Amino acid sequence: MSECSGCKNESLVQQVKEYMLQVPGVKEVLILTEEDKKAIEKLEEEAKGNVLMGMGEGDNQGIAEVFKREYILCFTTNKKYIWPEPPNVIMMQGSEVIGFDCTEADALEYAKNSNYMVMGTFIMDKTKAAGNTGKPIVVLPPKPCDLGDIEAKDAVLGSPSTPSDEYIREVYDFEKSNENGTFFLGFN
Repeated sequence: MSECSGCKNESLVQQVKEYMLQVPGVKEVLILTEEDKKAIEKLEEEAKGNVLMGMGEGDNQGIAEVFKREYILCFTTNKKYIWPEPPNVIMMQGSEVIGFDCTEADALEYAKNSNYMVMGTFIMDKTKAAGNTGKPIVVLPPKPCDLGDIEAKDAVLGSPSTPSDEYIREVYDFEKSNENGTFFLGFN
């Protein structure tokens, strides 16, 4: 697994890697090989349309955006990592948003309104869900990523599907635990 040997801009990739290692909760930053990228793209394609979290078909727009970028890194996290601002999961039925994740504080506010069903930090809008037909689609949107003063462009985060997460854990020997996670970062 190369450390970006042959990358067009190895210095930029190293700067991003070093920057990400300073982010609280980031344990490792992995520079994906071409073999890794092909395997993950295949796993993500296979995961499309599978039921995600038992809620509906998956549409991982975040990973799709990451893979449109010139450089792709994966980073592993622990429970100290602060996730991007919600929503990180959006449930759609047709063109309607019927569910989404939010902060704990927001979930407490939604719990006060009988039009919403609150499951932890996931909110379902009962008024929209009741009238819609068709399969729910669970969208994992791309999230912007601030890389400080580094001259990387179009930095975006994507949360991998379970098979891609398992691939990274196996290939890079990353401990499987509810407190550990993986994210993908793409940039130009």
